Amino acid sequence: MRRLLALLCLAALPAAAQEATEVQTDLDGDGTIETWVMETDDAGGALLTVDGLDGIRVYRDVVWSGAMAGTTPSLDVAPNGSLQIVSQNEAIGRDRWRQVLTVAFRDGAYRVAGFSYDWYDTLNPDSRGLCDLNLLTGRGVVMDGDHEAEVDASVPALPLAQWTSDTFPGECLP
Repeated sequence: MRRLLALLCLAALPAAAQEATEVQTDLDGDGTIETWVMETDDAGGALLTVDGLDGIRVYRDVVWSGAMAGTTPSLDVAPNGSLQIVSQNEAIGRDRWRQVLTVAFRDGAYRVAGFSYDWYDTLNPDSRGLCDLNLLTGRGVVMDGDHEAEVDASVPALPLAQWTSDTFPGECLP
């Protein structure tokens, strides 16, 4: 009886599922809505897929992905129609962060046009900051605690196919 009860309890638990978010936008301006899907793959990485007029494109390792709530990436659409890829660590350890890549269609390619990164230390309220870069113009702002400075972006507006989770503008390091 106990064995049957244990099996029934295990069966009632939700199965491990891949996290996925989906948005639609006409990012390339061709009049056809593209469907963008972000999901975590079996290895724990992020997989971004776009289904548009010219078929399906897959981008691997664009952003970091964790395996639990508060660490999985998601998608959003900015008010101007640009795609936003959000990755974060809002769940583990004392160092919390959130990164937003803004993707726009420029010069015939999906490009990372903006990079925003904010961070804070859960045990030290004075340790916080923000970095917001427009990679199309090459300009941005960095705030570390109460200190704010304008900066030049060290990374250009790379095509999405060239951006990886390891791409990180040095001026944005906490």
